[in-house]
Amino acid sequence: MPEAMIELDVSAPWEPPDERGGRAGLGLRVVAVLALLAGACLALPAREASRDLEPLYTADSQVLSLDAAGGRLVVSRYQQGGGPPIIEAIDARSGKVLWERPTEVDQSFVALAGEVALLQVERADEHGVYTGKLIALDTGNGAVRWEREKTRIAGVAGRLVIVEDQAWPDEDQGFDPAYGDPEDPSVTLPLLPHHERRVGLDAGDGRVVWSIDTPPGVVGSLGYADYPGILEFSELDASGVLRVRDLATGGVAATYRLDGAGAVASHQRGVDGQEVVWRAGGHGAEVYDRVSGRRLWQWSGGGAAYEGPYACLPDRYCVFGESGTDVLDPGSGARLWRASGYAAMLAAVGERLLLYRQSVEVFHPDDVTAYDSRTGATAWHRKGWQLASGMFRRPGSPGYYVWQPIGNTDAIVARLDPSSGGVELVGRARDFYGSPQCAETDGMLACLAIGTLYVWELP
Repeated sequence: MPEAMIELDVSAPWEPPDERGGRAGLGLRVVAVLALLAGACLALPAREASRDLEPLYTADSQVLSLDAAGGRLVVSRYQQGGGPPIIEAIDARSGKVLWERPTEVDQSFVALAGEVALLQVERADEHGVYTGKLIALDTGNGAVRWEREKTRIAGVAGRLVIVEDQAWPDEDQGFDPAYGDPEDPSVTLPLLPHHERRVGLDAGDGRVVWSIDTPPGVVGSLGYADYPGILEFSELDASGVLRVRDLATGGVAATYRLDGAGAVASHQRGVDGQEVVWRAGGHGAEVYDRVSGRRLWQWSGGGAAYEGPYACLPDRYCVFGESGTDVLDPGSGARLWRASGYAAMLAAVGERLLLYRQSVEVFHPDDVTAYDSRTGATAWHRKGWQLASGMFRRPGSPGYYVWQPIGNTDAIVARLDPSSGGVELVGRARDFYGSPQCAETDGMLACLAIGTLYVWELP
């Protein structure tokens, strides 16, 4: 077993390796510390790091957000000495600041899409109404590639940025009380009648590739793989007509007619060839076969309106209740098995479903179990490692990052293999606590904790 691989014994805390001994031939590594000042330069203090656990470099300058792609880290942070926040691009391997530019307090970094970094602006007008604006920055030099007023990002699909324009600002917003009490969480309420406009923009230049207006009475739905990645855009009306659109062109790729009729509160793509529909004013959801239009089954679990069913596996549905997860058969809706106490989903890997405990009392989840999707048998269980960024991760990431305190403020960071449950140690960090988030690119791992950026080379 490689030296960096550890198997957890949850009966006793894991102790880090003795830093004094070291392994012959490893040598010393210089720890680079970013000096993120105005006109930032990279400082390289003569500080030794034992083995491969210490960060390659750190940045302690009130970092607010982090993302990574294409060998670059994109961070937003406060300026030292005051002033508005700035956004920076950093070479992930060397720590060199590639560019920086000021932002405003109402601007926030939201996503990387190809070669652009996207900033969302939320600003109130003179009437107190919030309006959105999207700004795309070139990740190579920080220059503004394009801007779009009165819009909010919905996600990314290939080379397109999908946005929702605020084209009808005077329409009423909120839930429609005609279908039930808005305070009753068990009722599936639709939004008040309104128009929607979704637009596909070329990520590179902001050019409009397609624009779709959805009228009142028709409910649009975006299906996500890993946010912000969009998998499908579809529309369903009260007569049961379901249109699935081509994300590249906006054109109608397929049309289906579902047997059920009536106002729709929400709908979502189900397992292959199925659609899940929440009717306005209903309790629970209906599952339809798209091709035949036939209603296959209905779920009325008696809990919150939108607790499920969701397609959590290629051939299984999940209902996420307060006290556990029910796994359902896609053909009949029959409950196949239940994971008591595990009510949040981390991943689906092959035929395994990874669930974790999360509650008001346990804000940072540290208890993950992998279940056989067919039988509900436990494949592996890990406890004591907290998830970095909860259930979220970068699409295509080969693993999930976890951390464990080893003192009052220090921690070790590792990569959890979702297939085997194995934990591979990446490094250790000082003053690492709170709600860390991690991102990887080009063989480098960057983590953000309480305003400090830590970067390691992945083993």
